[in-house]
Amino acid sequence: MGDLVVNFAIANLSTSRGERAALAIDGNYFRLDLLSSEWSTSVRAILDEWRQMYPSLVTAAQQCAREGSKSRAFVSSESVHLLTPVKYPNKLVCVGAVYRDHLLEFNLPAERWANMPIFLRAPTTSIVGPGRTLIIPATTKEFDWEVELAVIVSQRLKNADLGTAQAAIAGYSVGLDMTCRDLMDRDSPTGVDLVRAKAQDGMAPVGPFLRPAAFVRDVHDLRLQLFVNDEIKQDGCTADMLYSVPEQLSTISRYITLEPGDIVFTGSPAGSGASIGQYLQPGDRIRAQIEAVGSLEVEVIAALS
Repeated sequence: MGDLVVNFAIANLSTSRGERAALAIDGNYFRLDLLSSEWSTSVRAILDEWRQMYPSLVTAAQQCAREGSKSRAFVSSESVHLLTPVKYPNKLVCVGAVYRDHLLEFNLPAERWANMPIFLRAPTTSIVGPGRTLIIPATTKEFDWEVELAVIVSQRLKNADLGTAQAAIAGYSVGLDMTCRDLMDRDSPTGVDLVRAKAQDGMAPVGPFLRPAAFVRDVHDLRLQLFVNDEIKQDGCTADMLYSVPEQLSTISRYITLEPGDIVFTGSPAGSGASIGQYLQPGDRIRAQIEAVGSLEVEVIAALS
């Protein structure tokens, strides 16, 4: 039984005592702080010591899978309130112009750019978790969606080679790169305005949990899908990436030091709302799912007046 292979994810739960890290196994949750006092209370803290802690996480998952609902750490899914896995990363970095089909739908050449496009989002206020969390900014009439594979870093990376970058990946989550298309301000003399267009509060949902990299067989062969009100809008594959995941991390690390807990959005396939002139409205429901990683569900709600 000790060799039991248990596919688990790491969730961040909202509790009466603040956020607490938990294992997600087959739709059930097990709070690590209730399992043993040795565990840190947040996913962010676990990532700081990922290499040392991961073997203990595997052992804990085996124990929880054996004990099931009898475990002292068990929390029923009905009583769980999921937060975004890493609530306060030091930074969220986004990579653009990654998927061939996405470039083609905007009439751009489906080829690598001389410089891989990267940009930063405001981290602490733009990242939210599952649920009724996606507030449509009052300033936009063209609120658009994009599903992205989110990579969560577990080691400091500076000028990293591809192997080092790959080894620094703790795991993956589902990200939504929301855009106010009418606030891009492409005709501005100072260039595109990514702050108003992409970095407003709550515009980067991530979740529902962190899936360890060990359980993702081939990160470059994953199906990504996004549904709006159960109607499929995006249906792509990471095999369509022009830049591999390790290459993205390695390139970013030449300019920005990546640190444990940092999140990288790795681009989006074709099917954005802008490509068909359709945008989100309050009450719309988004389900974004990535093979072997998870399914993130959020609801668009109106901004408070």
